Amino acid sequence: MSSRTTDAAAVEMPAPRRAVERYLPVLFVAPLALVMLAMFVWPLLESVVNSFHPHTPGGVGRSEWTLANYAKLVDTYYLGVLWRTFRISAITALVTAVLAFPMAWYISELRPRAQTYWLLLFVTPWMVNVAVKAFGWSLILGVNGMINRALRELALIESPMRLTFNELGIVIGLVHGHFMFVLLPLWAALANFDRTLIWAASNLGATSWQVFTRVVLPLTLPALMAGMIINFTMNMTAFATPALLGGSRARVMSYLAYEVNLVDLNWPLGAAMAMLLLIITLACIVAGQQVTVSGRRKVVSS
Repeated sequence: MSSRTTDAAAVEMPAPRRAVERYLPVLFVAPLALVMLAMFVWPLLESVVNSFHPHTPGGVGRSEWTLANYAKLVDTYYLGVLWRTFRISAITALVTAVLAFPMAWYISELRPRAQTYWLLLFVTPWMVNVAVKAFGWSLILGVNGMINRALRELALIESPMRLTFNELGIVIGLVHGHFMFVLLPLWAALANFDRTLIWAASNLGATSWQVFTRVVLPLTLPALMAGMIINFTMNMTAFATPALLGGSRARVMSYLAYEVNLVDLNWPLGAAMAMLLLIITLACIVAGQQVTVSGRRKVVSS
């Protein structure tokens, strides 16, 4: 009876009203689509085109097409910077995952109000400007920073350790800055995790390590990989933290792109660098998604 009433109402609905209801979602999405088209898609396409043009004293040589910009990136110097960027991003994502998993497990075991306080504790630093956070870390990790002064006063070191202007300083800054992007997905997965599965596996004779590797980790792998992918992507494109904590001694692709685009004004080469970084990042994202899918298949098959 209700279905007949609904069908009758749909038939009796005026044509203008049906048209409005049909196209109303499009009207809501259209402004955002236009902004994305103008602010993201168009500059991206412009970079793709510029990467195939030569650099001239006047800027971009629109009249010629070339692969010289990509050929230049095969040089050992650029490959070294690219490898450093990938290495720092991967190490940061792994370290963040190792630190975030036990913390997410601990928070998921607390009462709801305590969970809120802990999550606010980790989310609040993200509200601070990234340059301010990086500058704060430079004061803590510097030659005369808090860590070196404390270690010297405790007679644990004789000369200050170099914790900045190297890869270690960049990793420390990025782990702190992007920690919550791994923590939040893990917390959401562990908060909904059925703890009786651990009890059942233990009763069947599984050790604590087997429970973690065969029960907990496979079921939380999608959340873990999602957080690590976000973390890795942000590490690959980070600029302020590597610039302040790594400087010119530990150049990454974002810092090098800044020099090429805004110092040398070589926009075609900068566009080629951006395209190469984008392709590598997308490839890593696809690889991470494949790992997640294969992990789900193993869980289902087992």
